[in-house]
Amino acid sequence: MNIKRIRNSNFFRIFNLKDDLAKGRTSMLVSSIIVTSNTFLTAGIFHTAFLIANDIDIVKVGIISFIPFLANTFSIFSPFILERFERRKGILTLGRLLYYTLYILGVTLLPLVVKEQNAKVISFAVIVFVSNVINALTVTGYAAWHVNFIPNKVRADYISYMQTLSYVFTGIVLIASSLIADKLRGSAYENTVLFSIRIFAYIIAIVDVAVLSLPKEFPYAKKAKIKLKNVFALPFSYKPFIYTMLITFSWTFVQNLTYSLLDYYLLNDVGVEYIFINAINAGYAIFLLVFSRFWKRFLAKHSWFKTFGIAAIMYSPTTFLYSFATKATYIPIMLVVRLSQHFIGVGLNLTFANMVYVNLPEEDRTNYTSFHQFGANLSAFLGMLTGTTFVAVTKNFVINLGNFGFTSVQQLLVIQSICQLLVALMVLKLLPKVEVNNED
Repeated sequence: MNIKRIRNSNFFRIFNLKDDLAKGRTSMLVSSIIVTSNTFLTAGIFHTAFLIANDIDIVKVGIISFIPFLANTFSIFSPFILERFERRKGILTLGRLLYYTLYILGVTLLPLVVKEQNAKVISFAVIVFVSNVINALTVTGYAAWHVNFIPNKVRADYISYMQTLSYVFTGIVLIASSLIADKLRGSAYENTVLFSIRIFAYIIAIVDVAVLSLPKEFPYAKKAKIKLKNVFALPFSYKPFIYTMLITFSWTFVQNLTYSLLDYYLLNDVGVEYIFINAINAGYAIFLLVFSRFWKRFLAKHSWFKTFGIAAIMYSPTTFLYSFATKATYIPIMLVVRLSQHFIGVGLNLTFANMVYVNLPEEDRTNYTSFHQFGANLSAFLGMLTGTTFVAVTKNFVINLGNFGFTSVQQLLVIQSICQLLVALMVLKLLPKVEVNNED
């Protein structure tokens, strides 16, 4: 009886191997688990640690970290390639394989070949740039393909399950990796551990490539001719979509002001251990399990955009409090801040993940998703560039308030908090312009 109940549960209604749409969602779920794990293993705290281990300073860490976002602005050229193919699965699979091989494996092996410091930094930058250009030219095809598997009636449940399971598996990987990394931190084996983590990430990335090649590919609806201007003209001609992108790009810019800089500050200046940071990160899975139903009810009562705006308002004070994290205060500050952000983040991430889909037209989707990819990455790049420039200019400038001194990264957190509040208020102001799509 229990087995039958499980089989008939909402989860197995959405994820199963009985029909093409459910099979597609199942492949997307497995891919999401792998991609989320790899994001933490190759682009999060371990990425920053890998660069620090190779004697890269905070400004150069910031520069290397924002290169992927600059490279991904090449997504505007994606329709020139993808729109020429009636079936795109092969080229998408090849592009993803090349991207992972260069970005994960290439960067991992580089320090074994290049020893001179300046040459190492330049080589890191070149490999990261080239790999992400390849990714930019193909990755938008996945969104245009996969949107067929998640109609609006299952989208909230799909995103909720996808995020929950992704973070559960990621949490297990993070905690295991962190325990090993902390035990050997500062020893002769630290680099070996970081190297091994990245090799493991490459192995599961190959699984991701294989899994995403499995779903059925549907015909792509086309109306406009293949022109560069359509990547911009079509989105700007449909106001609900372009206002949605304004929200998306603004939030992306603000959230990336402290990207990699905060990790560097916590690891290098505050001295936080890997396990402390990653155990808190892994705890997000618990919040997803406990509070997803609450946020889905909240979403059903309000709307995608209103829920996002309210959650963003709640998020702003936590970022401000984060600026008070120091060697003496980081344990209570980080626990309060990050756990609060986990609760708010369940609703925030649920709604933000739908931004690319919520006002996406039926026709010429590659143009719209390419514009989204271009704008999101340009916004992230500009956010990181702004943050890195701010730290480079103010790194020796400390604002003293009584016995407390705000260093450059702490000052940046205060600025980020204010900007988060401004974006949230903008979202609520734009509600009449974006809440127009009532698809089934």
